[in-house]
Amino acid sequence: MVLRIVFLFLIFLSRVGYAQDIDSKGKKDHRFIGLGFSMGKTLPSISVFPETENQKGIDLTFGKTTYQNKTWAKFLNYPKTGIAVTYADFGNLKQVGYSVAVLPFLDFGVFQSFTNRVRFQVGLGASYHSVIYDKVTNPGNFGVSTPITWAFRSFVYYDLAQTNQVDVKLGVGATHFSNGHTRLPNHGLNSVLATLKTEFKYSKKEHIDSNKIIDTSPSMTQNYISTRFGLGQKVLARGYNSVKNVYTASFAIGKIKNKTYKYGLGMYYRFYDDYYDFIKSNDELSKNQFAYLKENPFHNATTLGAYANFEILMNHFSVETELGVNFYKPAYKLDWYLNNGSSSSGQYVAQDFGAKAKIKQVISSRLGFRYYAFSSQKSPQHNVFLAANINANLGQADFSELSLGYVYSPRIKG
Repeated sequence: MVLRIVFLFLIFLSRVGYAQDIDSKGKKDHRFIGLGFSMGKTLPSISVFPETENQKGIDLTFGKTTYQNKTWAKFLNYPKTGIAVTYADFGNLKQVGYSVAVLPFLDFGVFQSFTNRVRFQVGLGASYHSVIYDKVTNPGNFGVSTPITWAFRSFVYYDLAQTNQVDVKLGVGATHFSNGHTRLPNHGLNSVLATLKTEFKYSKKEHIDSNKIIDTSPSMTQNYISTRFGLGQKVLARGYNSVKNVYTASFAIGKIKNKTYKYGLGMYYRFYDDYYDFIKSNDELSKNQFAYLKENPFHNATTLGAYANFEILMNHFSVETELGVNFYKPAYKLDWYLNNGSSSSGQYVAQDFGAKAKIKQVISSRLGFRYYAFSSQKSPQHNVFLAANINANLGQADFSELSLGYVYSPRIKG
């Protein structure tokens, strides 16, 4: 799931270079309310997944465009930003239920040659689900096992009609819901959809004084150092389905370019309660196959790694993605053993710890969003932030995390 999100995020980044192509002189800001109706199909997450009819949904979006003196808006091609509230009936209310999600989103033009009629919208947030997995009353729905999950959606829209007051759009896209490995099973709910949407522009429009439009040349670069401390949650495996904490810390250095792009390199430390408790336990598997981990349970329950990160700053909010390398994560072998296997003649048979497992042990990824106390447009020397992220072993969810961080930017040079 995380890799798909990162891939779509990189598509967005590839469009950033076109920001200079739009002339904002004479452009008018506006706010809008969008109402969309969608229909599609919920994709089975496992062979025993309940039968579903066509998925039906409604989405309500509240957003705005910005052409005024906002550095980030110009460098991001003047995107639309806002909040989407969605309702989805997955086609089987008894066994799969419905969801209500709230997702911040970015909406930006894709092909300027089509006069900005083709747009891409991506959103990441949270969702409530009316029906979840239960091994007794609802054993087939392996999609989600917690009422609150992460929610992700991506759509491509084409403007069928545009006026000063109303836009009518036709779109296709996908949605994904999962709990970030906080309880199992967690195969996720995935859907493909087509949608018809109308946006009503309702705010007072004012002509923008061209003298107030920012000049992004020459570019501005600000150095930074940053640290963060986080608390994550996850479960170890289906047979060890108690939620345990993950304690995280990291340190990074890098640059902020044009008050919009933030990139850098860092190191992280993580301690997993579920690994530690399993290693210390009297479980037969722990005493036999993974007895060597008992020699130093604390060290073997930790992870050390390095990462490269990229962040897009938008006033107080940002979206961040991270790709890392684990130098030390010995307990992942027991994680793999417990989560990758099948039952044969009443006994559990684990998959070999082969190339796929070794890559997942080494490669980590992270995606989420931050809220900063002080606007990035003011280039503050000191800033603090609150972040929500999902962390993964390569592309498979590892744990969900909330973190608190501090950023120090010692100087600006232009």
